[in-house]
Amino acid sequence: MDKSIDAVLENILTREGWPEYTVHPNDKGGPTKGGITLRTLEAWRHRRCTRAELQRLTEGEALEILQRRYVETNGIDKIKSLTIQAQVIDDAVLSGPLIAVKDLQSAIGHIAIDGIIGEKTLAGMNTKSEKTLTTEIAITRTLRLIRHVRNNPDQIVFLVGWVQRSLSFLRQA
Repeated sequence: MDKSIDAVLENILTREGWPEYTVHPNDKGGPTKGGITLRTLEAWRHRRCTRAELQRLTEGEALEILQRRYVETNGIDKIKSLTIQAQVIDDAVLSGPLIAVKDLQSAIGHIAIDGIIGEKTLAGMNTKSEKTLTTEIAITRTLRLIRHVRNNPDQIVFLVGWVQRSLSFLRQA
């Protein structure tokens, strides 16, 4: 794994409160440790898993899961800018890779929004400066999260954290 991607993934674990295991009644993802849900662990291990297994998840395995499921998917690993890639990976961990890539494509504008990073998306990324694209992704992501909470009022408990997380990338731009 690339050392810079290692740092991005370790940062995500920190954002996700590693090594804390959490179960929040309003969290639609269910039990979570380091951004890894029980369903994600089950998909990774190709079998049913218990909450106790999720609680015992090691940092090494968590990093492997993040790499495979949120970097090496939907073309996210093709993004050349580490700043943009880190933002898309963070979005993917929170909302899923398909939605994260669609946020990127919406921020680029004038390209198909299909959730897969291909040649047109990569070319589209070159039409904006890194700072502009970082800002556009943060805005797109934040507005989507606000709409999600409007449609799912029980998720309001997470909104401030989600918005802070999304907008934190503006400081890095």
